Parts: sequence; structure tokens; C-alpha cells
Amino acid sequence: MNVNKKYSDLLDYLLEPKTYNYSGDKTICYLTFGMDDIISVKQNLNQVWVELAKNKGFNVTILSIHDLLKSFFSKDEYRIEAGEDAVDSEDDTLEVYQSLGENLKNQEIIEKAILEAQEKIDPKSGVLFITDLEAIHPFSRFGPIEQKIYTKIKVPIVVFYPGEISGTALKFLGFYPEDGNYRSKHF
Repeated sequence: MNVNKKYSDLLDYLLEPKTYNYSGDKTICYLTFGMDDIISVKQNLNQVWVELAKNKGFNVTILSIHDLLKSFFSKDEYRIEAGEDAVDSEDDTLEVYQSLGENLKNQEIIEKAILEAQEKIDPKSGVLFITDLEAIHPFSRFGPIEQKIYTKIKVPIVVFYPGEISGTALKFLGFYPEDGNYRSKHF
């Protein structure tokens, strides 16, 4: 199915009244698209899709994972200290990446940002778009993040997910192992 059609179906789904759902009572939707579609999805989001959502009555807030991580890593003391020493050694560079990922996970930077963003959103008309998800590679996948925050979600969330649907599982970036632990609706 074409990504524009998936997006349209997703917006229609958000407008439907929620009844009991096997995946839970929180409205989290994943708009999946292939790696070849990343640029066109970003263009559509910026040029058309936000306006389309507004026309359907949604007040859209965008949380860019890329911008969030860029801000975090630019201030991370470990990155600044260790990064200077690691530039000459591939092994040291890999160790720095792993440590950066651990800092990101242990401090729950992404989880906190999502929960903080939703506090500023009207639960009746607001929706949170999470974009640039590919930026969490190689540090994490989104499934564990969703699991940590699931019970605290108060507004609809749309995750722009570069990857594949495989049955009921998602395959992040098309090469991570399939993960069937998502409690969300996949488009």
C-alpha cells in the first residue's frame, strides 16, 4: 500500500471512537514505510501531511528524535571527553557509541521527552507526531521505549516508522529482528 494512503487511513482511524482493542486502550499508531521512502515521507510531512491533519481537526505537535538526540549528545559530558580520545581507534570509537547509547537509555531521554511533549497537548484535539526515528539506530529500537511509557500516554501518538510490517511484528529499518511486542496499530 502506498504511504499516502496509509497516512490517510491512519488519520481516519484517529477520528474513530475507541472501543475495546486487543492491543490496549492507548492510541499509538505506526506509519510504516520502506527505507527508500524516508525522504519522500519527510517531504510529505513538511509540505502536506501536517496540513491534512489540521484540516481533519487535529492540533499537531512534532517531536523529532534527531533533534532531541542532537541536543542531548551535544551536551553529554561523556561524549565530549571520550570522543576526543577515540578518534584514532575504531575499537575506542565503538566503545564510545555503546556508552552513549547506554547513557541515552539509562537517563530515559526519549521517554522523558515524549511524556513532556504530551503534557503540552490538548488530549481532545492534539496528536503527537514522532519523526526521525532512524536516529535512534544503533542505540535502541522504539519498542522498548513504547513499553516503558505505554501506561503514561494521554494523547494519540503517531510514530513515523522506517521499517517493515511482518505479520503483527515490526522490523525496524528493515534489518533489525522482528519485534512483536508493540501494543499499537500499524499502518
